[in-house]
Amino acid sequence: MKKIITSAFLALMSGCLFAQEGADAFEGMSLLETVKAGGNLMPFIIALGVIGLTIIIERVIYYFRKDAWTAKGLKKRLETIASKSTAKYREELEDELRGEFQVFASSLEKGMGLLSGCGNLAPVLGFLGTVVGMIGAFQAIAAATTVNAKVVAVGIQIALITTAGGLVVAAPILFAFYVFTHIIQNRYILSEEYIAKLSAKLPRMSEKLSD
Repeated sequence: MKKIITSAFLALMSGCLFAQEGADAFEGMSLLETVKAGGNLMPFIIALGVIGLTIIIERVIYYFRKDAWTAKGLKKRLETIASKSTAKYREELEDELRGEFQVFASSLEKGMGLLSGCGNLAPVLGFLGTVVGMIGAFQAIAAATTVNAKVVAVGIQIALITTAGGLVVAAPILFAFYVFTHIIQNRYILSEEYIAKLSAKLPRMSEKLSD
């Protein structure tokens, strides 16, 4: 858990530095002006960012409520179920614990598909906006009677705003998605370990039948 927190802190600091560099690059332009300069695809990129951020906040709160951030929460949950179980054989208790854990794991996985989709689609829309912007820039160059470096530079700068927007939206969303995925995979691994320990005291059904 400490490694995850450390990685999150470093990623947050990197994101802040990147955002500062982006702000310096577009100094003198308001956020609304920057979005307008990015073209028609920028609202869709922003919408993906809002959706992704909403899912992240909801999942963080839910994980805290279910005590899913630490392995102790999973262990306590399985121990409680095992203590209330009326199973007489190991196989019965294992099936009961696995069934309960699967419900718990499914609740942790909610929203992960949409979160991954937002993170992967944002840079795609950014690159699409860049291509569209470059096409428009070259059309303006072809229609102009005189071409100078400023005309080309302005067109390219505007086209690249969507790429920057897509990457800025995708980076934190994908980082959060991988953190959640790591936690879920870790809980799957630990669940089998805990289930084996909790059911080890019970006899196997095959042993009872052989008697």
